[in-house]
Amino acid sequence: VHQFARIGRHSFIGGMSRVSKDIPPFLKAVGNPVKLYGLNTVGLQRSGMDDATILELKRAYRLLFRSDLNLTQAIERAQSELEPLPEVKELIGFVEASDRGVVI
Repeated sequence: VHQFARIGRHSFIGGMSRVSKDIPPFLKAVGNPVKLYGLNTVGLQRSGMDDATILELKRAYRLLFRSDLNLTQAIERAQSELEPLPEVKELIGFVEASDRGVVI
């Protein structure tokens, strides 16, 4: 992990992964170079997060990282279309505040 890279809470990074950019919260990242592989649903369920919040985080993940929109457009759509849950706001805020850029 690069010395200035940030790792969001409840994220999961696979072994032997090379992390040079920020890893957003609640997501799984694996590989060399590292890539996102979806929501860390098992970790979120084990931490006691309810199903509705997990579902909304999945929607946020798909919109931010798997849509054809650029990141700025995806953030704007996420803020207007997604339910304003604290976890969703945390994910969007993390991506917005990234200086190094986030893994895609």
